Amino acid sequence: MKIPTPVIAFLLSLAAPLSAAVLPLDDFIRHGDYLDLTLSPDGEHLLARVRQQSTVMLVFVRRKDGAVVGGVKPGGGDMIHSASWVNNKRILYQLAEKSHALDRPVPTGELYAINIDGSASKLIYGYRASDEATGTRISLRESSNASHEILTLLPGDRKHILIIEYPWQQIGGYWYDNRSRPPVVSRLNVYTGRKKKIEVITHNGARVLADEGGRVRFASWVDKNGEQKSAFRHDNKEKWQELAPLLDIDEAPYPIAVDAAANRGYLLGNYGDRRLQTLFELDMSSGKVTRLFDGLRADLLGWETDIDTPAPVVGISYPDRPQYHYADTDSPMIAIHKMLARAFKGQELAVTSRSADGKLLLLRVSSDINPGEYYIFDVETKKADFLWANRSWIDPRQMRPVQPVALQSRDGIPLHGYLTLPARDGAAPEQKKPALVVVLHGGPHGVRDYWSYNSEVQLLANRGYAVLQINFRGSAGYGEAFEQLGYRQWGGKMIEDIIDATRWAAQHAAIDGNRICVYGASFGGYAALMAAARAADLYRCAVGYAGIYDLEYMYTKGDIPDLWGGEAYLETVIGRDEGQLQAFSPIHHVDNIKAAVMLIHGENDRRVPIAHAKAMRSKLKKSAKEVTWLSYGKSGHGVWDLNSRRELYQGLLDFLARHID
Repeated sequence: MKIPTPVIAFLLSLAAPLSAAVLPLDDFIRHGDYLDLTLSPDGEHLLARVRQQSTVMLVFVRRKDGAVVGGVKPGGGDMIHSASWVNNKRILYQLAEKSHALDRPVPTGELYAINIDGSASKLIYGYRASDEATGTRISLRESSNASHEILTLLPGDRKHILIIEYPWQQIGGYWYDNRSRPPVVSRLNVYTGRKKKIEVITHNGARVLADEGGRVRFASWVDKNGEQKSAFRHDNKEKWQELAPLLDIDEAPYPIAVDAAANRGYLLGNYGDRRLQTLFELDMSSGKVTRLFDGLRADLLGWETDIDTPAPVVGISYPDRPQYHYADTDSPMIAIHKMLARAFKGQELAVTSRSADGKLLLLRVSSDINPGEYYIFDVETKKADFLWANRSWIDPRQMRPVQPVALQSRDGIPLHGYLTLPARDGAAPEQKKPALVVVLHGGPHGVRDYWSYNSEVQLLANRGYAVLQINFRGSAGYGEAFEQLGYRQWGGKMIEDIIDATRWAAQHAAIDGNRICVYGASFGGYAALMAAARAADLYRCAVGYAGIYDLEYMYTKGDIPDLWGGEAYLETVIGRDEGQLQAFSPIHHVDNIKAAVMLIHGENDRRVPIAHAKAMRSKLKKSAKEVTWLSYGKSGHGVWDLNSRRELYQGLLDFLARHID
């Protein structure tokens, strides 16, 4: 395969001297410009979501010459939330609308359709879709107070798609998609918006898989006790059979694909003592189950399918850097993937879409210093052509490499993470060692840090700080057993892991271990303040962004208890013991905190209401501790508006400069 010029330039950049120049703050805090691309079924056009100033619009591009042939530009601060091809000429898209109360546009659950030439534009689904106001006695379209997902495009039927609808629930005068009601499977006409109900799935909030013929074959759901369930049936007339007892396994697998032609289903499940996640193939005739990928050191979190079938043949896991795994099959996709992985060595490779005949693949490549680039690959000519890059203003040569690290906790648990060191000025050999910022991820369960481009990490490294990210116990990606080690240990062993990792990094020859700050958002904000309380002499400063500071509030404030299975989830991960909830809450340990504290919060945060931050600030002030405070009136669980983000991150940098520079 001939390696395209942009790839050669990228590989050469890895050996080039890295600049220590201070880059503009906006380079790191701006939202991406080219967000995603999708190839049309015939491979003739590309569908792109492109950011232009304060909006995200759709652009229709002719592939052969790059000419823009159409598009959709929302007004009033609205954005295109998502978009997909339904056939070679028609496109479906959703809007996120600007609200007077929030800085971030919010998806409405509505579905629009438009032809590539701009004709037949129509709202076909959602709470404003009804055409009853036209005066006709028979409405072709009806309003739906629900969210939807597309199940299948129904190949061979160019007018209809199969969707699943999740009815909203009204709470306090507002409608919410909390997945607390049984969903409905419907057939939707993509030209008229006319809808026909096929069936009601009896399990609240269930996700389902349908084959190309429109038969719903698999379902998965969480019951009222917070337990994962999944079921199978041969056709819509059969009763559901739960998969765990059917397959004689303890844990319910998660269905991800169905191949009706081969009568096979593909399931995510766990295996081994660590209960690592991998993919299984289920023969739906015999009930035989085959494990597709072995030899894993971490969970299988991504996969690529065969050229002609939905069978997963390439898997990807993230023990540190991305690692590829190949199924024991003669699929041509395996040879293609191996060739592409060699050509794009040093970057992560993903096939994001493909033409219907499998002759054209749309590739996305990215890395720790590359925010992501798109290429079109011709399977027959073996040629990859560069299309465009997200965050096109970023020069990978000016970013800092992210190094995987491994260590052990005090009780012998293997921990993995990433260390990023700032550039050194070769002309100043006597310059002091950099201070360390420990950046903690949110979640904490189902979330982890990856070897990938992270704008916060790169900003801090560009400003001269070393950055440590740690996947403490309870994080996703290293087996269900590792994740469950964090249950009811939010303020216990999970914090000990963070402290142990910080002390490990403080001994690094290139780091000044006496100048350390800890920072995180959501759970990360909680953990930052809790770590500062439990290791008071280790951290000079602590920053909580949208943080949780009183675990008892989790049951009485925020939206988690309103979600289906939400309260059961809280009981599983933090428990009900009042003494432990208080012992594990930073708000009850302010007297132990010696570090300077900064609190950042959105006033419209429904996940973690600002009551957490206000209570924490009040307790700190009563203990005569200074608090640097930033709040944003129109922000929810994270600040989105660019001007507010500029103030936030400049404030964060100023705070760090005062306390660890």
